[in-house]
Amino acid sequence: MSIEKAAIEKPTPRSTGVTTLTRGKDERLSVLSAAPIVLETPHSLLAEHPVTPKPILFVRNVQHLPEGRTAEPSDLADWEIALGGLIDQPVTIRGADLLGMDQVEHEMVLQCSGNGRAKFSEVFPIKGTAWNQGGVANVRFSGVPLSAVLEKHKVKIDRAARFITAEGKDLPAAFETQDFEHSLPLASALEKSIFALKLNGEPLSRLHGGPVRLATPGFYGTMHVKWLRQLRFDQTESTNFYHATEYRVPKIFLKPGEQFEFTLENSIPTWKIRLMSFIFDPQPAATLQSGVQTFSGVAFNDGAARLESLLVSFDRGQSWRQAALHAPASPYAWYPWTIKAELMPGTYEVWSRAVDALGRSQPLDGTIFWNPNGYEWNGVHKIAFTVK
Repeated sequence: MSIEKAAIEKPTPRSTGVTTLTRGKDERLSVLSAAPIVLETPHSLLAEHPVTPKPILFVRNVQHLPEGRTAEPSDLADWEIALGGLIDQPVTIRGADLLGMDQVEHEMVLQCSGNGRAKFSEVFPIKGTAWNQGGVANVRFSGVPLSAVLEKHKVKIDRAARFITAEGKDLPAAFETQDFEHSLPLASALEKSIFALKLNGEPLSRLHGGPVRLATPGFYGTMHVKWLRQLRFDQTESTNFYHATEYRVPKIFLKPGEQFEFTLENSIPTWKIRLMSFIFDPQPAATLQSGVQTFSGVAFNDGAARLESLLVSFDRGQSWRQAALHAPASPYAWYPWTIKAELMPGTYEVWSRAVDALGRSQPLDGTIFWNPNGYEWNGVHKIAFTVK
């Protein structure tokens, strides 16, 4: 069996049985994969909480950690993280040392880079976990900044270093597959990355990458490497399968179904989150009463610039109205939005489209960014409903 075949998961039927897979999770989550565990959150549950509680938080595990099937807190005291590569000397960071350091908290969107893959598959089938659009959440990670740890241990980074590569304790999915690791731009890591120890104020559970996870606000979830055991300072990006081939998007536009051989030169990693919005209320196929109705949802981006507006269309993009957009305290969190509309009986499709201060907006047709890995869907969100 080749590495490529072993690493690509086939879509599995949605089913219940969450609590048979892991303790502490809401039974209303959808099971997309049992091994490794992949759980998706319905938008109706996300709509209930400004910060996503742990029981309904989605799960995306690429590989397997035998003791990582519980949402209960994990012990940090004996955990160790090795620092190596282009630094003056190897360093071992102990969990007990991290507990004694000052911590920071970031409210941020956590989103799987494959969230929305099913939308790409509507135009041409794509292999991989069949995410709808529930691989997303708004959470609070707290921990110790990477820069503070380096300063405390007086780590000197070689000028040749351009990236930091993170590896977890998880095991390869099969004998011939590689272990999981990702590279991040060193400048971004030094500015933003933290050794995340807590999730929503509680010690980080094994299921969500505890006791230590590398969290970098504004980056896709796959880059928040779970069960962190090693950080390597490198001159170039990792050539590991998951980083150099799998979690990447082409630099060019592809036609749906077009073949593409990924390399470090012709593609970029799924690093920074693309601008996106969701409609949380109403839910798909809802039936509303005629008259004035309130529509709501959230929007977000990579935190590089504020969101300027949230546009809503009730006539399939022929005209747009501006919703009330509420800026969060953290630039990396999602922005709630609301709008009222008076509607007569009929069948409608409401669209939401975010625009930020850099002029970025969601494409009307998200398939323009079609790619054979099915990553980074950010097309205008569309919900069909009926008014009677």
